Amino acid sequence: MNHAYVDASWHELPDGSGVGGWGLVLRTPGSLPQRFQGQLDAPDNNAAELRAVLEAVRLAPGHESLSVFTDNQAVIAAVSRGRGGGHLAELAREVMDEAEARGVNLRVGYVPRTRRHMLSAHALANDARRGGGTPSLELTQADVLIEQRPALSEARVSLRRSGERVTAHVTLDPLSDVPPSAQALLAAVELAQPGESLLVRRASKVAQALWQRPERALRPAAHARLLSARQSAEASGVQVEFLGVG
Repeated sequence: MNHAYVDASWHELPDGSGVGGWGLVLRTPGSLPQRFQGQLDAPDNNAAELRAVLEAVRLAPGHESLSVFTDNQAVIAAVSRGRGGGHLAELAREVMDEAEARGVNLRVGYVPRTRRHMLSAHALANDARRGGGTPSLELTQADVLIEQRPALSEARVSLRRSGERVTAHVTLDPLSDVPPSAQALLAAVELAQPGESLLVRRASKVAQALWQRPERALRPAAHARLLSARQSAEASGVQVEFLGVG
C-alpha cells in the first residue's frame, strides 16, 4: 500500500486573486519518503488542497492502491462522497478521473496535522506559497533546474511553468544501476505535463548522454529504465532540451 500525506497553504492577494502552495510526502514500500511541493494560482485553500491530492495521484505508482491523508474535511467529503459544489466538485472530479486513468485505487482519509509527515507536508506547502514568482513562459514550456551536490544523497528538482512552480526533493539511491545524476533527471521528466517542452539546466554530462542515448548505459537494468522513460516521454509529447551542464 502506498501512502501520501498532503497539505496546502493559501493567501489572498490585494487584487482579489490568490496564490497557493501545496506539499506532499509520498511513501512507497521499500523506499524512503519522497517530498514534493508546488506553487499555483488558486481561488481558495480548498483548491490548493485538492491540487495536492491530484499531484499525489499523479506521482504515486500506477495500478496500485493509494491512501491519501489530509486534515481537510471538505476535501475528504468532495473526493470520497462527492459533496461540495462549484469548483470544489470540478477539482474532485479531476482527481477521480486521474485516478481512474492511472489505475490507482484511491482512498482519502483524515489525520491531524500533528503527525510527522503531515507537519512536513505543511512546511512544504508554506514554503512553496512564499516562493518567488514564476517567469512568463508559454503553457507548453517549463524551465527545470537540477541542484545536486556529490556529497549529498538528495537532489532538488525545480520546475517552473506559467502560473505555478513545482519542486521535488529526490532521494538518490546509491545502489541503483542508474547514476544519481540521471535519477535526478528522470524525476524532472516525471513532473512534465503532456506536450510540454522541458528546458533543463544543470543536468550533468552523464545524465545528458544517457538521456540522449540510453544504450550508453553500462548495465542492462539502467538501459531498460532510461529507454522506458524516453519512450514514455515521447508518447506523451514531452521534449527535453538541455541548456547547461551541472
